[in-house]
Amino acid sequence: MIKLLQYRAALVTVMFGLFGGAISNFLVIEEYSWIYFGLASILGLTVNLLVSFLLKSRWSKGIKNNIKMVCIFLFTAMVVNLYMHTKFFLERTFAYRDFNNEVTYYVKGTEYTSLAKAFKLANPQIESDADLIMEGFGSPLEKGKVWTEASIIESWLKLISSYALFIIFFVALISILIEVLMGQYGKTTAKSMEIISGKSTDEG
Repeated sequence: MIKLLQYRAALVTVMFGLFGGAISNFLVIEEYSWIYFGLASILGLTVNLLVSFLLKSRWSKGIKNNIKMVCIFLFTAMVVNLYMHTKFFLERTFAYRDFNNEVTYYVKGTEYTSLAKAFKLANPQIESDADLIMEGFGSPLEKGKVWTEASIIESWLKLISSYALFIIFFVALISILIEVLMGQYGKTTAKSMEIISGKSTDEG
């Protein structure tokens, strides 16, 4: 059991080593990066183990067709979910440029507080949320004074949920493809070895 977990953990590590760099740097929200990475690792290992368990059976023609349908569904769901996560990212985050000219993304709400509304009304030249934070409140840490807490929490939940679903669909799809390819490659290799062994015996 421990060896199985170690093997699966290593597989997930390799998987995220190959694809995780792109995933972790895509639509990253720095203030919650630790949640993103932890969630990705936990979900990745869990989904990979579940897929491995479900596929440990003899594959009939019907099962193979079902696997193809599942893969198509997972790929479609992953693309749709990626679109939704990108939409949430663009609508519910703001970019903040610090004094070192480095850009960091933070989650924002959708409903301004009365304090922020009054400041925007008194300063009509402010167009972006980043300018509102910078000129009116000084730091992204003060965003609780700009947007209501309920709307910030709603944005946070939508971003985390859509990211988690993307990881689930992504890992499930890759895991199924790996299991299928390993199974087919293993059978092909075994047959090839039998043929080679048979030829060697005949020649002897």
